[in-house]
Amino acid sequence: MRGPTLSSSSSPGRPRRAETDASIHGAALRLLREGGSRAVTVEAVAAESGVAKTTIYRRYSDREAVLRAALTAAIVPPLEPVGETPRDRIRWALGQAWHQMSDVLGPGGLASILSDDDPRFSELFRGVLNPYADALVELIRADIAAGTLRGGLEPDTVVSLLIGAYLGELVRRGVVADDFIDRCVDLMWAAMTERPTRGRR
Repeated sequence: MRGPTLSSSSSPGRPRRAETDASIHGAALRLLREGGSRAVTVEAVAAESGVAKTTIYRRYSDREAVLRAALTAAIVPPLEPVGETPRDRIRWALGQAWHQMSDVLGPGGLASILSDDDPRFSELFRGVLNPYADALVELIRADIAAGTLRGGLEPDTVVSLLIGAYLGELVRRGVVADDFIDRCVDLMWAAMTERPTRGRR
């Protein structure tokens, strides 16, 4: 998979101090969640974090490098799905993907993705989200092969619908309730397990 094309996350300079980087990353993510990717500038991060611009520039070449480093630090690689049943595992994996959108991006980051006003940021986040979506696709594909889910199901389509459900609910209501994920999985589970009736149009 081709990775993001943003500039390198750091530049040569003094040895890093973890707490300074954590302050920079935290400030960048707060700005992203509140104002979108364009709100993440070196000047804004310096003001938000209390870290001098010169210190930031010693660590990162530009705003894109700051943003990339902040997202990379906030996101961990997908873990092995947790759950006793196929439905539980799909629900858990979907929850991990939704977490990237809700807790990492927040309203501002999601608005940037939907408007595509910063294509380089959109490409970066797709690179971040894709491993989670790919893991969910492989989980569904394995359940199809095992006979747990119906044959002929298109895993990529299912995953797009499940991930898109979060965005649709956010657009409609401005907030996504905690139980919405279970309602989505229940609805899709019926479609994923029931055999379609022949001749239905």
